[in-house]
Order: sequence, then C-alpha cells, then structure tokens
Amino acid sequence: MDKGNFKKLNGYHIVFLTQSTMLGLGLFSLPNDISNVGYNQWLIPIILGLVANLSLLPIIALCKKFPSDSLFKINEKILGSVIGKVANFFLLLYAIISVTSVSQSYIKLVQTVVLPQYPITVSSISFFLVLICIVNGGIKSIARFCMFAIFITSWLTVYLKWAFQAGNWLHIIPTFEVGGEQWFRALLNGSVAMFGYGVLLFYYPYIKNQKKALLYTSIGIWIAVFFYVLVSLASVVYFSPWQLANILYPVLNLFQAVQLAFVERIENFGTALWVFLILSTSSIYLWVAKKGLDALLSKHKNRTWHLYVIAFVSWFLLAGPIPFQIQVILYEEWRNYYGYGLLLFPIFLLIVHKFKSGKGKEAFTS
Repeated sequence: MDKGNFKKLNGYHIVFLTQSTMLGLGLFSLPNDISNVGYNQWLIPIILGLVANLSLLPIIALCKKFPSDSLFKINEKILGSVIGKVANFFLLLYAIISVTSVSQSYIKLVQTVVLPQYPITVSSISFFLVLICIVNGGIKSIARFCMFAIFITSWLTVYLKWAFQAGNWLHIIPTFEVGGEQWFRALLNGSVAMFGYGVLLFYYPYIKNQKKALLYTSIGIWIAVFFYVLVSLASVVYFSPWQLANILYPVLNLFQAVQLAFVERIENFGTALWVFLILSTSSIYLWVAKKGLDALLSKHKNRTWHLYVIAFVSWFLLAGPIPFQIQVILYEEWRNYYGYGLLLFPIFLLIVHKFKSGKGKEAFTS
C-alpha cells in the first residue's frame, strides 16, 4: 500500500487509470442508455467527451494549487477540519457505493449469463479477494493492472466486424429527428458512463510530471470515447430503434452475431474476459475509499486494515440482505448524484479558496 506521496505515476499510468475508471460496465449498457436519440446516438459520446474535457479544467486548476495533497486533504485545508471531514465522509460513501455498484452489476450479469448454477456469494467473495490483492499494492499496482486489463480486452472489438457486415450502414447518417428533450435525456443518461476521470483529484500527488496531467487525462478520456463511439456505431448499424431501447446489454447481442466454427457462444467468453475491466474500475474506487478511511480515522496515515474494512462493507452491501428498493436508491440514484457532485465540487472549492485568499489579503493590507 502507498506510504507517503512518492511520485510514482508516469504519463502512461494516468492514461490507463483514466480510461479504465470510465469504461468498466459502461460499454455493456451505453447503447441502451442513450437510445432516446435513436440512430443519432453515436454522436452522444463525442459530445460527452467535449464536456468532460471542459469539466477537467477546474479539476486541474484545483490540483495545481495543492500539488502535494489529495482531495481529502484539500477539503480540510479549504473548508476547515470539521466541515472538511464531513465532506470526506460523503466522498468515502461515494467510493464505497461505486465499488459496490460496478461489482454488483457485473456479478449479477455473470450469474445470469455464465454461471447461473452458482450462488452469488461464491462469485462475490472470489471477486473481492482478487480486488484486495490488486489494491494492496497501491496506486501504481492498480495502474499496471489497468494497462494489463485494456490490452487483454480491447481486442474483443474485432468481433464487432460481424455486426458491421450484417447491418445497414445508412443508419449512421445523423437525421436529428428527435427533439431537444430526448437529446438532453440521452446526454444525462450517457454521462454516467463518463464518470471516473474525476478520480484524478485523489491520485494527483503521485504523478511525476504534474504539468502534463491535463494532457494525459485527456488522452485517457478520448480513448474511452473511442470505444464508446465504436460500440455505439456497431449498435446503430445492427439493431433497430426498438431493439436499442429494449435490449439492456446490446454488446452481448452483438457478440451473438459472431459466427466461428470452434466457438458456439462467444458472448460467454466475452463476459468472462470483461472481469478485467470491472476489476480495474472497482480497484480504483476501492483505493479511494481506503484513502478516505485513512483520512477520517488515522489522520491520513496508511493503515492496511482499513482496506479490509472497506472491502467487507462493500461486499456486504452487494451480497447482504439489502432490500431491492434500497439497492436502486444506493446504486443508481445516489451514485449518479455523487458523480455529478464530484465533478462540480472542485469549482466550489476554488471559489471558497479564492474568497478566503482575498479576505486574508484584505486583512493584511488593512
């Protein structure tokens, strides 16, 4: 586990951390999430990529003012000890909910598609044991796993060629037949798949060349956008508008178009291999949650046992007797609100910091 703010992350680490945090489960359901705009949906990831790059500017601006501190320490410096800890508590909740949400969605998908005969307890325990091993090595270990995950899964996009061959390419021509409300809903639903690059606020102190953090993070964002556009194009070409709106995981159905003599159900293989992307996304949020507990309980000092506590809490929220209505609130509604809040929070902190700095100067000059 990380001990101190040693500069250990190179530029390529930032690129892979960014895109791995964003991708995760988003590729599975994105075409369904943005189906409000029909065949125009492949434009949505591009628009969201531009918005993400714009929202990255205040994040970088805040990090540059406190280059040696994570967001947990920045909160305490700007907002004060008490209010800062309250903000850190909510950030800790967001990280735990994110770990649980991503893990639960994937494990339930595996239970349905690949391992219907096994109980969720066995799959979830195995998943979290691997997750703990990844996070225990620290942020650089997570970055290396993210690199491994993208290289071992990105080649699956080759199987999209069957959808492109069997589909109608005229569908990709934008028609703009839907109104502004549908575009807004598609952007709102699709933005959930873009969450993740804001985690830069927590690992910025570990970056070696912090001056290029904006460039590295932007590259990671557009790598994720590239995969989103590719899957959206394949879905637009292959599916009808009704299918886009009613098929929850279009990628699995795209895999069903694959015809190979030696493999009968390629979607099972793809679903199993996707665990590497899910592990990379979950590991980053688990690391953030562990750092949050360090900030609350041990004054930012590293405590390894905090990792096991956070992992157990997340696993219990996943496999425990939580009512379905509560799960919807925690993993869908609250997580979305927290995600938007994390991206807007740096703007609030910059305003407060500017106000306090200006007030201090006025007091000094008077």
